[in-house]
Amino acid sequence: MNMRNRFKIFRLVAIVMVLVLAMPMSVSAAVIEPVQPCASYYLDSYNAFVYPAGSGKVQVWFSVTGVNYMDELGALTIQLYESTDNSTWEWVDAYTHDRTSGMLSYDDIYHSGHVEYQGVAGRYYKAYVCIWGGKDGDGDTRYFWTSTKLAT
Repeated sequence: MNMRNRFKIFRLVAIVMVLVLAMPMSVSAAVIEPVQPCASYYLDSYNAFVYPAGSGKVQVWFSVTGVNYMDELGALTIQLYESTDNSTWEWVDAYTHDRTSGMLSYDDIYHSGHVEYQGVAGRYYKAYVCIWGGKDGDGDTRYFWTSTKLAT
């Protein structure tokens, strides 16, 4: 084998080795999970839903996770709405953290709870929920609607 062919083989092996060494770096970068955006500086995630508990009773469940331990965490208000036709809605009840126990927790990173309403089987229910996370005199709220559920 002449010197020219040896040099070509050496270059080919060098290129293959560089590619092989570079591949694990790109694979490991793909394995690292991207940072998911938080809901805010105070709230990491939150959710709420209406649960038909039977005999016309409905429950509004909520959960909230803070980005860290929060001074206050939970639901500030829950407004419940009712409909006979799933089109026209009427406000039927409201729950606030200062009148309903279990809606807020203190010095916590996660909190969940629920409120209950004696509704009417065969009617539709949805809730408008205000979630809160507070720390050191500041905080953030998120307002949202739950999906609609038929009471059983």
